[in-house]
Amino acid sequence: MRVDLDLPREPMVAAGDAEEIDCLLTNLLSNAVKYSPADTTVSLSVHRDDDQIVVTCRDQGIGISPEDQEQLFSEFFRSADPAARAQPGTGLGLAIVARIVERHHGSISVSSSLGEGSTFVVRLPAATREG
Repeated sequence: MRVDLDLPREPMVAAGDAEEIDCLLTNLLSNAVKYSPADTTVSLSVHRDDDQIVVTCRDQGIGISPEDQEQLFSEFFRSADPAARAQPGTGLGLAIVARIVERHHGSISVSSSLGEGSTFVVRLPAATREG
């Protein structure tokens, strides 16, 4: 498994709780790694878009069906896909991510195709430069 990081040279600071943002990033990356074959790449990029910090997590894993995408951020949701069921989990990771994003007044989106992988994009308000 290869993990590529595309991080800016200058610090990107999101407004909010550092521990929760750490949890958000950990859950996104661990899911990407968990549902991707060993010979693929998971990438994480961070950039600033006006007053938002944008985090993109992309994998080349099993993908998520359109039906499953509708419930993806619900607590305890587990896909019926046998490849997804083969991995251990509680169905809480993405629900936690969604709650953290909501508490930070951000947004999260997913695009995915079965067998081709998934891309999650999280947008969080950037911290102001005051103070």
